[in-house]
Amino acid sequence: MLQGCQINHTISIDAVHTFFKSDFKSDYVFGGERHSFWEIVFVLGGTVGVTAGDEVFVLEKGQAVIHKPDEFHKIWSEFGTNPTVIVLSFGASAFPFGERILSLDATCGAKLSELYDYSFSCFERSGIAITGIKHGSEAKVERFRLEAELLLHSLMHKSPERKASGVRSAEIYSMAVKYMEDYPAGGLCIDEIAEHCSISSAYLKKIFVRYAGCSVMQYYNLMRARLACGHISNGRSVKETAILLGFADQNYFSTFFKRIMGMSPTEYRKRL
Repeated sequence: MLQGCQINHTISIDAVHTFFKSDFKSDYVFGGERHSFWEIVFVLGGTVGVTAGDEVFVLEKGQAVIHKPDEFHKIWSEFGTNPTVIVLSFGASAFPFGERILSLDATCGAKLSELYDYSFSCFERSGIAITGIKHGSEAKVERFRLEAELLLHSLMHKSPERKASGVRSAEIYSMAVKYMEDYPAGGLCIDEIAEHCSISSAYLKKIFVRYAGCSVMQYYNLMRARLACGHISNGRSVKETAILLGFADQNYFSTFFKRIMGMSPTEYRKRL
């Protein structure tokens, strides 16, 4: 009796949200975003600076960076160059996140360009957003998915080229974010965070404007609110979540959550 061999998917793309190409001016700065799906930024030319969570990277032609779901990320032109990038964002039920920085050789770069051109025969678009499958293109979309998964397999099995920024400000930014993550229950103030990083509060403010696009405390409060979302999503009550984040008053926690997320914790739970 032949039992067969089960094959598990190590990469399984379930949805494509964007797949676009963009040319940046030398003074380009994107203020940053976070979303619930994966994103990969491929650098085809020039040099870009990137924040990814608590890390900062400088990427050159032939490199790419992976952004995890719900991770804040920002991008800007570096060294006076006019970068060209391709951005692919997607949902995946299986994705083996390991090394964040990928390296594209000539073969992978050509395959990426072919896949980008091919995508226009598969998907309906509105601006940079992919909104649906073109009529009668279901087979083409299946081919697109297989080719995209194969490309990612190839990239993720190459030797990584991890190039973090050597700028002191990037190291301070990473240190400050990690310090905030160690104290999710609140109580931190900007002076305390600056003291931990051995810098002035004014300098810390400038660093966060550059790398996070917001103030220090805005970043800290947003981080805590996102942690609250995670607790609620995992089944904890609003009261339990408030206690875990250091709020003795559940009503005050609800006010804090609504101010940042635009809805109350109870409304957020209902939407889930």
